Amino acid sequence: MQEKKKPNFDRTKSTMKNIRFDDELLEQIEKVAGKGNFSKWVKEACLERLKKDS
Repeated sequence: MQEKKKPNFDRTKSTMKNIRFDDELLEQIEKVAGKGNFSKWVKEACLERLKKDS
């Protein structure tokens, strides 16, 4: 029996969500976020919006 690999990080307090982006918006985000930083950029943008709205 093959042993499952355990990830190096803990994601027990996170949830994956699938969302749609308009193509133009997605291109703009990818351009400014840089390669490999999309999720980080989107999370930071959400946090900024939450600060603004609270």
